[in-house]
Amino acid sequence: MIAGLILLAGLGLVPGGSAPQGHCLKAQSALAADSVPLAANFVVAECPEREPAPAFRYDSALGSSRLSRAIAPNEIVPVFPEFGLKLVQPGQVLRIVIFAGAVRIEREVEALQSARPGHRLFVRSNDGQVLSVRYEAQP
Repeated sequence: MIAGLILLAGLGLVPGGSAPQGHCLKAQSALAADSVPLAANFVVAECPEREPAPAFRYDSALGSSRLSRAIAPNEIVPVFPEFGLKLVQPGQVLRIVIFAGAVRIEREVEALQSARPGHRLFVRSNDGQVLSVRYEAQP
């Protein structure tokens, strides 16, 4: 019997830390409409006097934000809800940790979908087995 099943990100895809309330983000490069925004693509910036145009929408199928429009380099946009979270992206190599009593089993898997901390996602092991696991980001 498996006592616990935890998925840990092997490499931090998105830096931690979040923007203070009332701050905006500045795009580091051009970003395509409908792509998944990553914190690594933005730096925290002060909001201009005139509120920036909305740039994000929630994708319920994905469970996270997407860009609602293309964003130009250095453009100032409002903060998106996941900014600063350690998100998992499809294709990212992760480490699954399985606890069974005093036994700890680890193996590498590939994410098959996006996820945020606390959410479940499907992953594929090296032998092709597909598993549903809960993602927990490393501190």
